[in-house]
Amino acid sequence: MKSLSILTVFLFIVLLGCLGGMQTETENSSQEASTSEDSSSNALAILELSSSKTSYTSEESIPLELKIQNGKFDLLVPFSILASANVFKQLSVTDGNGQVLRMGKPVAPSIPLKTLYKGGKSMRCIKGFDLKATQTQTLSLEDLSAHFQLNPGTYTVKITTVMEVYKESIQDQHPQIIELEREIMNIQNNTNQQFTPEAKQAAISYTQDQIDFIREKYKNQLQDIYLPIKSLRGKTALESNTITITIE
Repeated sequence: MKSLSILTVFLFIVLLGCLGGMQTETENSSQEASTSEDSSSNALAILELSSSKTSYTSEESIPLELKIQNGKFDLLVPFSILASANVFKQLSVTDGNGQVLRMGKPVAPSIPLKTLYKGGKSMRCIKGFDLKATQTQTLSLEDLSAHFQLNPGTYTVKITTVMEVYKESIQDQHPQIIELEREIMNIQNNTNQQFTPEAKQAAISYTQDQIDFIREKYKNQLQDIYLPIKSLRGKTALESNTITITIE
């Protein structure tokens, strides 16, 4: 009878250990799932690549569509991240043998810089875009085969790009405003002793009134924003999903 009691206690302890192990395993699985969900929700942006179908003949065009879904925060980003010609330059196409194909026809133009003025200082800028939280932008490429030599076979396609984020933006400026801003800089930097502080301030105020008048006159035309190069906050690599395309 005593032996039976000891055996019962032993079996009870073993059972508790198994249940504890199962509970720990379940908790770990829940934590991993939660971590995965958090990682996805905290992504700066998500790239979703797709095509209208998975199989094409060699005579057909192969259209691609890319959706850029922003995360939880408003972001000031270069306009080029939303320009098809620039984004699709980052296409990676791999054939069935694992060979990465070289793009035959480039798709990206150069990104021009523009000098704008703010607070009496000149700044080199690039065209920008205010990408709002949870906003989705859709870009299209008319024909993948126009940029890669694709023989019959199976290919995998994805996009890897870099998104830059900036801290500040400047409203686009009319050419006359740029000239007047230069005048203000020249006045401020004038070291002529006969040009008294009062005269300087009067000249600056008069020129600023002209700037305000022109800005108001052309406010409906000056909708673009620009990002000062020096206000770069940081950058991150973004990679889309991989799709498979077969050419028959």
